[in-house]
Amino acid sequence: MPRNVTQFDLLISCPSDVKEELEIIKETVEDFNRMFGAANNCSIVTKHWSKDSYPQSGGKPQNLLNKQFVLDCDAAVAVFWTRFGTPTDNYGSGTEEEIEELLKSGKQVFLYFCDRPITPSVFDPVQYAKVTEFRGKYKDKGIYSTYADLSDFKKDFLNHLSLHFVKLLANEGSNNISESSKLSIKGVVEGKISDKSVMYNRNFMDSQFLTGYKGKILKKFEYIKRIQLARESEEKEVPSENGENNVSDKLNHLRSIGKISLKFQEQIRGYNSVYGSTKLDLSESIITEIRRFAEENGIYISDIDFFYIGNLSKQNQLLGGGPFGTSPSYYLVGSDEEKEKYNLLMELYDEIIKYTQWELYFKDLSSKFYLNLALCNFGTRFDEDIDIKVYMQSGYLCKSKQLPFPGEDILEDVNKNDLVDILYRPKKSLSVIEYEDYPTSIPDLNIPFGLNGPTYREKIKSEKNTYNNSIESLFCYDYFHDNEFDVICFNQSYLKQNSNVLFPSILVFNSFTESIHYEISSKHFPEIIKGQINLKLEN
Repeated sequence: MPRNVTQFDLLISCPSDVKEELEIIKETVEDFNRMFGAANNCSIVTKHWSKDSYPQSGGKPQNLLNKQFVLDCDAAVAVFWTRFGTPTDNYGSGTEEEIEELLKSGKQVFLYFCDRPITPSVFDPVQYAKVTEFRGKYKDKGIYSTYADLSDFKKDFLNHLSLHFVKLLANEGSNNISESSKLSIKGVVEGKISDKSVMYNRNFMDSQFLTGYKGKILKKFEYIKRIQLARESEEKEVPSENGENNVSDKLNHLRSIGKISLKFQEQIRGYNSVYGSTKLDLSESIITEIRRFAEENGIYISDIDFFYIGNLSKQNQLLGGGPFGTSPSYYLVGSDEEKEKYNLLMELYDEIIKYTQWELYFKDLSSKFYLNLALCNFGTRFDEDIDIKVYMQSGYLCKSKQLPFPGEDILEDVNKNDLVDILYRPKKSLSVIEYEDYPTSIPDLNIPFGLNGPTYREKIKSEKNTYNNSIESLFCYDYFHDNEFDVICFNQSYLKQNSNVLFPSILVFNSFTESIHYEISSKHFPEIIKGQINLKLEN
């Protein structure tokens, strides 16, 4: 007959010199499951890096192990002998980090120090000194045991394991597991569950990114100002818009040295009349935008000199951009300095447009209020198919389709840098795991037509689809309106005992609200749980 079995994950954390104890721990856990597990509908499963980790890039080894399984364990057993282990970023060793982080979260750690004789040939005095120092740290706290014989270790560990888990499973002094989960919603503050839920602002306007972007633009202003183009005499003949004078001079030269036929001369004149050059001038919109940015940021520029690009012209390509339009349809005609200044002015304009869009986007984000919440199970039984409803006064919640939307020119950068995740995905911690029941996102299948690739509008449409898919996948709530309340609903498929799971996203609000209400229903709890969360604004 099928049974519901409560599973506890036990982390085994030992330096490399502890090998025999490693096998004893596994055997002892099997003994516990056989002796106590069946009677109490529970099971302890051991977790160790050698069998429960997988290759992963993008972080330090210990941090990756923490995310993969360490921080999700319900308890840990750690054994030290002669070696302390390899240092991590924040601790003297990986084992120390695992012990300290689990203790901080209030979880049980079975800590042992071995006093067996040491083999001189493998003894490392530096490592042993670290073990001794760590042992002294907990000397007066009564949280560790010592042993001088492996049989004593096994006996003590089984005793400690039984005392802890049988007591945990007991209900009012009996050995029967409690059949009740205990669900609620709590705030998350600095990665920890808190009864004091905090709503907060995020000031993006002073971000390092925005400051650095502006600094880059200011440097480009100064560089362009240093490019001084000499003004040519008005008496010098200026080429006509179709480049007739230029071509005529070249034709006369070629004719004089007998290198070109009269028929070919007429052909070139015909081509030049169609594919002629045009004097370049910066558009008024470009000048106005650059001038606006300069005035707002106290940058002095002289319109006469700053925007002067000499006699630069644009010569159309004979083949209109090369085969299949893969090359530009024109090239610049002028001195190297004229070309450089023109290109820099165009780059400056593009960067100002992007900066302005980033500024507007960040300003909108900074005007919002943010809240981190978690679903908590403080009971001694797992629960399943948990439905959550959160009620808030109408108008306060910023729904997914109302979130700040980036400008078209920065959309690609937003998507490429996964900014949606950075802004809105809650970060797991030792105390709170991540939500995992996100819907499968549908990739954008916008296939460009033609050999020239997608048009600008097609590309923007694709980037918008990518952004919207990211938002909808993360904010996977159902939205409803009930009387004077906005309601968000979502489902948590499973939550084990004594665990906390983050909401799918950070909640975003248009303004501060003093309280929200919630309702929780689940498969294994017969009643609807109702509660209220009182909020305070972070100072």
